[in-house]
Amino acid sequence: MNNNLSDKKQSCSGWYCSHCGAYNKVTAAKFCGKCGAVKETTKVEQPVLKADTKKINIKVLLRKNYKKALHYLKYWFLPSNDRFFNRVIASAFLLLIISIFTGYRMYTNVNSIHLTKSRFSDVSLDHPVYSVCKNLLDIEAISFRKNLELAPYETISAAEWNHALNQASKYLNHRYSVSAYFSKNDPVSVDSINNKLRALNANSPDIIDTSRIQSFYLLEQVLFN
Repeated sequence: MNNNLSDKKQSCSGWYCSHCGAYNKVTAAKFCGKCGAVKETTKVEQPVLKADTKKINIKVLLRKNYKKALHYLKYWFLPSNDRFFNRVIASAFLLLIISIFTGYRMYTNVNSIHLTKSRFSDVSLDHPVYSVCKNLLDIEAISFRKNLELAPYETISAAEWNHALNQASKYLNHRYSVSAYFSKNDPVSVDSINNKLRALNANSPDIIDTSRIQSFYLLEQVLFN
């Protein structure tokens, strides 16, 4: 009976080798005194260290997955994601292209009317247009093409013809026949321009081509002479 109590008492203060079974009285010893085997220790969960263990696990988790953490933080604080940002960039680029194309069409389209009080850039100051079309120039009835050009030998557009008539009508306070204007679907040709001139004046001479210089010259003759 005494031997069993003494064995239990000794086992509480020492440790038994897991390899040879020898009892080691020195609790702090890390090696068995008989066979030299390393002492095997069992981890005992301590409630007090649970909070520290969680902190250590969070740090390890952040270290291992810091890229993912940064990714989530970035999209948590930023108002947009990569797809939305890419769409904004693409929309801005598309808007820029459309603006450039629209601006180019605005300043080069022959059907649009551009007026200026300046001299034309593609003809000299002694060009006949300044004398034979003086009245149309004074009332700003002659439009210019791109880069302030007269483009005297280019085909006149329906919009340019109608604009010249409108300016003359306002200046002379006279309403012209509807047949003297080009409609939306009327083609610009020698015959069509001659028909417009006859609607303005039955004695009008025939035009020989559809150039702007010829058209404005005959309009000057018909409207102001």
